[in-house]
Amino acid sequence: MRYTVNFDCKTHHTGKDGKIPMLLRVSVNGQHDYINLGKRLKRLHYDEDNKCVKPGITGYGSIAAFITRQKAKIDKIVEDFEKKNEIVTVQRVKETYEKETGKVKSIGFYDFVEETIKYERQFSGISSKTLDHYVNDLDKLKVFKPKLSIHDINKEFLDQYKTYLKDTLGQAKNTVYHALCFLRKYTKKLYDDGKISKYPFADYTVGQPHLSEVEHLTPGEINQLHALYDSKELTKAVRVSESKYTKYKEFPVGEKYQEVLRYFLVACYCGLRHSDIKTLCRKDIKGDYIVKEMQKGRLDRKKTVRIPLRKRLISLLDVKNPKGVLFENPVMEDSQTNKYLKKIVQEHAKINKHITFHCSRHTFAVTSLLLGIKIEVVSDILGHSELTTTQRYAKVVDELREKEMNKWDKLAQEELNDNDCLVICPTCENTVMKFEKDIVKLNKIPLVCQHCSTAFLYNLSKGISEPVIKAVQAVSE
Repeated sequence: MRYTVNFDCKTHHTGKDGKIPMLLRVSVNGQHDYINLGKRLKRLHYDEDNKCVKPGITGYGSIAAFITRQKAKIDKIVEDFEKKNEIVTVQRVKETYEKETGKVKSIGFYDFVEETIKYERQFSGISSKTLDHYVNDLDKLKVFKPKLSIHDINKEFLDQYKTYLKDTLGQAKNTVYHALCFLRKYTKKLYDDGKISKYPFADYTVGQPHLSEVEHLTPGEINQLHALYDSKELTKAVRVSESKYTKYKEFPVGEKYQEVLRYFLVACYCGLRHSDIKTLCRKDIKGDYIVKEMQKGRLDRKKTVRIPLRKRLISLLDVKNPKGVLFENPVMEDSQTNKYLKKIVQEHAKINKHITFHCSRHTFAVTSLLLGIKIEVVSDILGHSELTTTQRYAKVVDELREKEMNKWDKLAQEELNDNDCLVICPTCENTVMKFEKDIVKLNKIPLVCQHCSTAFLYNLSKGISEPVIKAVQAVSE
């Protein structure tokens, strides 16, 4: 490593008092920068040719000693970097010196983030909702540490903050993950801008987001909810107030319930998010398709999806509405929608599942795959940028198929009642079917074995009490 540190002054920065700033010129592997020592020297006392303080001036000894001490500090910083086998750069040396000596006021992390977010709202393609989440993460960080310098963020700090989020606040894995991603985003910008010399997340793993269980409705449950909507029973629903201060104890909520269920079912049939349902208009209907630019993500990475219109979807959309919207009433915010949806699903439809509006998107994906729609088509309709995102639904479908097929094992394990009969093929002796004797009225039942294709008649004789009855070879009558 090539390294030098020399005294220098900026002669072109002469003040009104005739003094110039005292500097150290640090050079590392051909790169150099100046460190301000925080002291000034009379212009006449500086030997510009030899880059030194002129000998013999008043206070020469103390000035020279001060310069020597500062050089020694720089030497020590470089030596410490080398001992730790860390990369030595001019920026890192300068930053460490300024931090240790307090020559330069440290940049506040919160001020930096707030200014950056302000800029991003005006000039970046990041959505307002995403930036609002960043502000919430920032507020949470301020509670943990009211004052935070850009130099305070290191591995130890990140571990402490992670523990605080998990143990003190009791936040979920994904909430912790997103809070750390927020820190990573803005410390990376600090590093890229040269404001910090070491990237805190270079040796710190944030991990992967926790994929929660895909809660969805079965085809039968969708039919159940659709039947509930068609019956208009929900319109009779009332909310009972438990407060003693309210004049009226019952409030009609049926119409709101009916409307919430309507746009929830629409989402189940097309896979759109709540944010997209809210902005769905007549202009999005183009021929036999919904053509919609999805709202999630960066503005410069919006994806337009084409969703074929089918009978159930058309029946729920007010395509003739002159106002241009597809819903008579404004779609409520997520939290209120989910409150109503919980009441509808659990209390009125008697479906024992924790359903939120986003479950409609899961329902669309899983149901589509169950119906045999190609995963590439499902991925395109959902607006996924990667097929791997859609594959989590394929995994759910595989698990459902396996669970259903396990019912065959139960068939073999079932014990026979006194009134049960097993029909056994006379050729391969495999079980062909099972039935209750009392419900069979015919004496001779023509059958074909699914194992060996043997055709035969099953004779049901009166008075037979054996639970297992051999089938007889088919004969012509």
